[in-house]
Amino acid sequence: MVLTQSTTPSVSTIKAKKDVQTELVYWEKLPGRTKVIDFRTPEGEAEYKNIDQYNETHTALIRDIRGDEASYTLEKNGFQYFKHEVTELDDWSNEKKVVDILIPKTEELVREVTGATKIITFAHRIRCFASHEAQLADNRAPAHSVHSDFTAVGAAHHVETLVTDPAELERLRQTHRVMAINIWRPLKPVRRDPLAVCDWQTVDCEDEWIKNRFIFPSSWNELGKIAHSDRHAWYYLSDQLPSEPLVFVQYDSSRTAEGGRTLAHSAFVDPNSPANCPPRESLEIKLFAFVPL
Repeated sequence: MVLTQSTTPSVSTIKAKKDVQTELVYWEKLPGRTKVIDFRTPEGEAEYKNIDQYNETHTALIRDIRGDEASYTLEKNGFQYFKHEVTELDDWSNEKKVVDILIPKTEELVREVTGATKIITFAHRIRCFASHEAQLADNRAPAHSVHSDFTAVGAAHHVETLVTDPAELERLRQTHRVMAINIWRPLKPVRRDPLAVCDWQTVDCEDEWIKNRFIFPSSWNELGKIAHSDRHAWYYLSDQLPSEPLVFVQYDSSRTAEGGRTLAHSAFVDPNSPANCPPRESLEIKLFAFVPL
């Protein structure tokens, strides 16, 4: 991967570490490591309403990498923090400006970081643009469960829905490394519900990942849940700033033998956060990067 001066890894002044002992919500290890929920049936709707029955809460230590950011990379760990100033954005509270400016700037960042020649941004989500928590829609609140957005099968399928020309799809697959990448950027300093990421070297993709497939009337998708292991190594960046986006991999076609290398992540409750902290505000951008082989 290529790094340029404008997209250098985030490096901080060394401060006291803020490691956090907290709880994370995993899934139980299901038989066959697969759960299919078919929304075309009444049974599927009912099962989804009770999906929390598979949750398992475990204590975890989330290590603060502030001051050691350069030690963690996309290739080695599946995630990386970058120093990425966006001077064009003068109002971080204006949702339209945030989307209109940050999405193209983020696409530029990913091109420079990975060497991608083609980018397809397929989703973005602003979490917690609200003055009061009661106004927050469920799908805009931080996700407090350990998951990945794709399995290898789910990511490959999603690419097919975006590149609908079979010839072009085959050309891209033969000539490019296809990567699903998430970019998570706070819109103000993070004081509450930080995002933790699990070093993918510490996860057994054959034994711990659980495929969670959702079938809809005209489509389907498959994301990953994960069973707990004491080997998992969790990290976050304390007091993360808007200029310190987190980039992490959700699929890598060059590593299918390793399950496509999708990174587990979760928001978590920091018991040290002041009780009166306002809701977290962040922008998550999801895209596919096509890197020439």
